[in-house]
Amino acid sequence: MSRVETGNRVAGADVVIGLFAALGLEAGERDRLANLARAAYAGTAPRRVDAGVSFQPGARVRLEREARVVRSFESVIVPALLRTAEYRDAAGFPVDADGVGLAAPPDDSGRSFTFVLSESVLRTWPGSGECMPGQFAHLLAAAGRQGARLGVLPAALTGVPGRAVLPVHGFTLYDDSAVSVETFTRELTLTAEHDVRVYREVFGALERSAVFGREAREMVEHALLEYQKAPTSIH
Repeated sequence: MSRVETGNRVAGADVVIGLFAALGLEAGERDRLANLARAAYAGTAPRRVDAGVSFQPGARVRLEREARVVRSFESVIVPALLRTAEYRDAAGFPVDADGVGLAAPPDDSGRSFTFVLSESVLRTWPGSGECMPGQFAHLLAAAGRQGARLGVLPAALTGVPGRAVLPVHGFTLYDDSAVSVETFTRELTLTAEHDVRVYREVFGALERSAVFGREAREMVEHALLEYQKAPTSIH
């Protein structure tokens, strides 16, 4: 709304046309204005390359609190919502902008959380590795929370044709409206319809190739046993 009110460009004419409908205009007037909006967009320059991308700090925190359906995939690190404070500190991740930890999804029957982790996540131990027993326990506990599902993508299936796509990087989907991607320097929030659709399809492929329930728990427990058998020099 604010971008329309201030005269800034929005993603497409459909946004403006939607406002005409919300204003309750008569059909003839609504159609006339809709045609003007379409013509204006058709006659302007192509969209900027950063259209549909937000670099606004704290955008992920707001989305995590407001989205009803959250789907998150990580290829190497534990998803932000499932990190313990010890894991976060060992990995060098900053505290969220508002200082609120997001180590676990809330027990809220009205919300749905699905996490898919590459098996590599269970084998990547930040810092000395001392944070991992608590992190493994937290993953197991989170898998049993209301409205939460935890899946693990076995390494042996990662590149099998017809199975999941190669997990290039981690990302989190918020409803069907936005995707957040963490980079080394900033967080990107993608809102363009095409981007969200592609990431939704990628997550679906990864989810279908992951194991859930008892099999996922066994993989986490096995990783914990491997940690406990590892040389004490890593601690």
